Amino acid sequence: MTRRNLQKRYPERVANLDEFLELVEYELVSDPSLDDINANNKLVRDLSDVAVALSAIVAKADYLISEDKDLTVQDESTVELRKQIKVMLSGTFLREVMGGTSEELEAIRHRKWSDLPENEESKKKQEDG
Repeated sequence: MTRRNLQKRYPERVANLDEFLELVEYELVSDPSLDDINANNKLVRDLSDVAVALSAIVAKADYLISEDKDLTVQDESTVELRKQIKVMLSGTFLREVMGGTSEELEAIRHRKWSDLPENEESKKKQEDG
């Protein structure tokens, strides 16, 4: 799901994702079936976010980090989700869980994909493309 979404929105950054995945330990989780999505359609208010939420729950992730208000809002639309997983905004996670300071968070707050250095593979793809 991540790769597909990144490919649509920021195709030039897929190589950054690949590089990141080489550096970290992770568990690959299959996309939930349509039946599972439909059975859990009340998990969050936006049906298109149910697959993300279910994937995090199935993976038994400690946290679901998102900037999507349909996942992070603290109201009746996310009660069931919040019973199953801790959902946090990225800044909250960096501050409360990772111990980031206000100064560190402010330094990265406005970063964009274009601020990241490109690796050699993505540069080559742009030159060839």
